[in-house]
Amino acid sequence: MELTKNTIYSHDELGEVLVLDVHHIFETYDLDAGDGCLRSRIVRYTTEWDNYGPMPSSIRTAPVEEFRTVVGDAVRTWDGGEGANGDT
Repeated sequence: MELTKNTIYSHDELGEVLVLDVHHIFETYDLDAGDGCLRSRIVRYTTEWDNYGPMPSSIRTAPVEEFRTVVGDAVRTWDGGEGANGDT
């Protein structure tokens, strides 16, 4: 499953979560070559958001592979125009 930023997913334990981004963490990275030794990938997500974005204290991270085991399909794309946690 490909995780997409600004997308709301159904989480087995937390209900709906908003994926903010997927980050790559490198052991080493050559700026000139634009290539590096990838160590891991993490997903940054939140359980609480409003029209403006995530509540700062609710932002969490998890390894991508671990996160994929507890989320289902995408519920919808978040465009910043909806109320808190999907309320309109």
